[in-house]
Amino acid sequence: MIGELGEYAATEKISMLDRTVRISGIVFYFWMSIGLTLMLTFGVPNMLGFSNALFLVFYAAYAFVLLRLAMEPTAAEARRPERPLLRLTLGAVGIWLGGMGIEWSGVHTGWPFGGYHYSWILGPHLFGVPITLGFAWIAVIGSSALIAGPGRPTLPGRLWKAVQIGTWTVLIDFVLDPAAASRGFWHWSGEGGFYGIPWSNFGAWFGVGAILSLLLPERIPSRRTLQLGLRLYQFILLMFGLIALQDGLYGPVWIAAAGIVLSEARVRYDIRRESSGVSCAV
Repeated sequence: MIGELGEYAATEKISMLDRTVRISGIVFYFWMSIGLTLMLTFGVPNMLGFSNALFLVFYAAYAFVLLRLAMEPTAAEARRPERPLLRLTLGAVGIWLGGMGIEWSGVHTGWPFGGYHYSWILGPHLFGVPITLGFAWIAVIGSSALIAGPGRPTLPGRLWKAVQIGTWTVLIDFVLDPAAASRGFWHWSGEGGFYGIPWSNFGAWFGVGAILSLLLPERIPSRRTLQLGLRLYQFILLMFGLIALQDGLYGPVWIAAAGIVLSEARVRYDIRRESSGVSCAV
């Protein structure tokens, strides 16, 4: 009887998580579609200026929910006294704090990204940094973690996984940064580099993404989680790739196209490994 009650509670918990995944996905993609349409046509009206900041929050929330789904224990693990939500929440808080801290350093000292400053498009500032930037780091690192390759619960395995996450993270930035800068989200003080963005910025994105990803707990994702994470990653590349295309930034457009193809291949490879009995970890 107790076992049946436990299974029922677990089923209800999974059902609630599934509903949360669906609702957060609908909200995110609806918000993204409306915002992208406005940016590619009439522009975002001043009265909707808050929408850019909310986009980052919805992006982070959806990535968080997908990571939570990836951490859902299997039937064999359901009776273990785990607290996946607490572990994931602490990791997300750590990424928010770490992201805000490194952004503060970047804005005030130029290290490690290079000289730049933020406009008010992304919402209110905390010591010169929009508070939504912490959510942006959760979103980008989280979506990159969802599609990264296999990892092992050993130190070398975790470090190799972090390198992969850092790589997927910086690939997004090669598209996001030029497109966002061209729309005035932030402004770089120097010239040269990649469309006016110093190369140190991309090296820093790789390093920060890799290091902060170590705060996320390891987990083996299901096929569904891999596919949902893949679509999230690809739609972000598509969104900023289209903005870059409209602004005549063709380098980021080609990188976005390459990232969409490479991420598709990465996830398809992991799904084949899973089907053949070889696990892949998030």
